[in-house]
Amino acid sequence: MRRAPLAAAAVAVVLGLSACTPDVPQVPPAPSPSQAAAVVDSQVERILPATFTELAAADAAKDATLLTERVGGDAKTIRGVEYKQEKVDAKLVPDVLPQDMQAVYVSGADIWPRTLVGVTAQPAEDVTPVVMVWVQDSVDHDYQLRTWSHMIPGATLPAMAGPATGAEQLLLDDPDMNPTPRAVLDDYITLLGEGSTSKLNDQFAPDTYREGIFTASTVLTKAAKKAKGTYKDTFAYDEANTYVMQTADGGALVFAPLDMTSTFTVKGAKVSIPAADKALQTGGKLTTKVVHTYRDMLVLYIPGPAVGTNPGVVAAEHTLVKVSPK
Repeated sequence: MRRAPLAAAAVAVVLGLSACTPDVPQVPPAPSPSQAAAVVDSQVERILPATFTELAAADAAKDATLLTERVGGDAKTIRGVEYKQEKVDAKLVPDVLPQDMQAVYVSGADIWPRTLVGVTAQPAEDVTPVVMVWVQDSVDHDYQLRTWSHMIPGATLPAMAGPATGAEQLLLDDPDMNPTPRAVLDDYITLLGEGSTSKLNDQFAPDTYREGIFTASTVLTKAAKKAKGTYKDTFAYDEANTYVMQTADGGALVFAPLDMTSTFTVKGAKVSIPAADKALQTGGKLTTKVVHTYRDMLVLYIPGPAVGTNPGVVAAEHTLVKVSPK
């Protein structure tokens, strides 16, 4: 998870999703394989090793084109970004994705696409576990790793249905949920756009993802004003690649990719960016404006009706994927 400074004049701000973990996130124990040996043996025990084998080969070669059958979508894009940045800054190594799983949640859907979610062991003492999402587009396709995100420090994942039945996949507008996953997700995106003073803050549990976004926005807005310029963030989630799985308490986990753009402009000066950002630069030379494009991943927990707590982000990833002059 990376966030680069938007201009030389700005103070570097790094979101702390995978840096500091004052409280280790809680993950419900994985159900016993004896509950549904056919599912565990024929699906999970085949899918996971194949994924990590393909990923290891690409990591060894630093070549995202080797990610073909078992890794795709945002996971492939982000791994490619990590390879590019590592080439210019050896300290920016790709995310460690542990093969050991604390829990695996399978889909109970009888239609496609279907999802499979794994929660890894903790990669390091100061790095939280990773929530990994696989998608099977159709009966003719293999499950493919599409995205991952580190758990929020101190977050707790809800219990899920066991593999005997699998978790029900829900629609964003599921009529049996009030509020619907779409309404909660829309409110969270609005909250991100409105900032720390938004009235929606009290409707969500605290999380380090939005705290980092708000802190960065404050710092960069001040830096832009000092340079007689402006700074603006925009947010939009990718509905086509958003998935919802029902939790055991009657709530839901929402897995939502998020596009974020950060635009920094100055007057009478020229913006500059660090070498790691230059590795992702497209569209020509930078002058008085720079746009950073991020592809983020949110895992949002909507508690069931009897739980009595607010929705909250339990895992999030913030990844710079492009830098451009407009």
